[in-house]
Amino acid sequence: MFSVPLELPEFKVIKQEMHSTHYTVHVERKEKEARCPQCGFFTSFVHDRRTRKVRDLCVLNKPLYLLVCVKRYKCENCQEIFTETYESIMSRQHYTNRFRLFLYEQVLGTTIQDVSRKHGIAYSTVERIFYTVAQEKVDLHEEYLEKMQDQQDMALSLDEVSVRKGHKYETVLLDANLGAVMGMGQNRDYESTLKLLNQKVVASDRVKTIVMDMWDPFHKAVRKAFPCADIVIDKYHVVQKVTQALDQVRKKIPGLKKSRFLLLKSYENLKEYQKEQLDELLETHDELAYSYGLKELFRDVYGSPDYETAQVLLTEWIQFAWSSPFPSFHEAAKTLENWKVQILQYFKTPFTNGRTEGTNHKIKNIKRRAYGYRNLHRFRTRVFLECTGKTYQEQAS
Repeated sequence: MFSVPLELPEFKVIKQEMHSTHYTVHVERKEKEARCPQCGFFTSFVHDRRTRKVRDLCVLNKPLYLLVCVKRYKCENCQEIFTETYESIMSRQHYTNRFRLFLYEQVLGTTIQDVSRKHGIAYSTVERIFYTVAQEKVDLHEEYLEKMQDQQDMALSLDEVSVRKGHKYETVLLDANLGAVMGMGQNRDYESTLKLLNQKVVASDRVKTIVMDMWDPFHKAVRKAFPCADIVIDKYHVVQKVTQALDQVRKKIPGLKKSRFLLLKSYENLKEYQKEQLDELLETHDELAYSYGLKELFRDVYGSPDYETAQVLLTEWIQFAWSSPFPSFHEAAKTLENWKVQILQYFKTPFTNGRTEGTNHKIKNIKRRAYGYRNLHRFRTRVFLECTGKTYQEQAS
């Protein structure tokens, strides 16, 4: 005879039934007495019995339902009537705890609608279960995160991600040491950024380093919230300013639309035939060769072995850029001059926004998967759970 391995120690199996579409198992609690919630005395006097149908994990791709014999006891000490409680089933719930966790894990990485259709459960039910469990997980994650942050100095990473058309942004705050998303804030202006920093960082004196791009509202908010912290301008955004200056020169030369890749990629990473094409291109266009030389020269800055060397090379490069005939490089030189101190801070505290950029990619995938979110709180919950998850725990271990 077919037998379902229930693996719920608190229950005793009374009877099992196999149907064409599902399995049914009749169970009751093994303990013959219960503690009164009113006075704390144990009683074995059963007032009445009822049956509750509870959904459990599938067996052989078929739903499993538990028909639980729910006993109501009458306390012989205070005469209170109460219902027995279970470890594996929450009060007034029609799903086992392990099935709730199963649904939660199924929704991660996909949509609620997909899980609803797959398991034949109402969308609203899956939605309610998922966000209930999600909030429990968020509380645990935040508690663990605070514990880890109390043990070390903090390095924060700040960046924005587009979440809706029309320049609608969310500011992402990430712990650069643990790789954990600490929070998200609407927009990327000074007020909203300052609010995010003050809400999510309790011990502001522990913040020693902050990595961000050259967005002035971020800079002002960070200086207000953490006046003693070191600001590091992300390496990628600095290099991007230089490559954009080179690209502006290329765009002014007709017929070079397909040459962008050759110019922006590192020379040593090109294949032999690509190097030949690039050499021929630079020999043909003097202006392009000049600007390409400036781009390659800038790479020496981030290849510097120490702070002093980087300072000298950056100062020289800014002078070379100003002396060039290209307005785009003049603009790049002006920007790098304004942020020179924060750019060079990288050589003292070598943090980048690499983790944040990777997290932003995941955030965009979460948004696309659900075709956008109207409820920002739920969107941020999904981001926190899917983009933090095991990351900081693995880092901590």
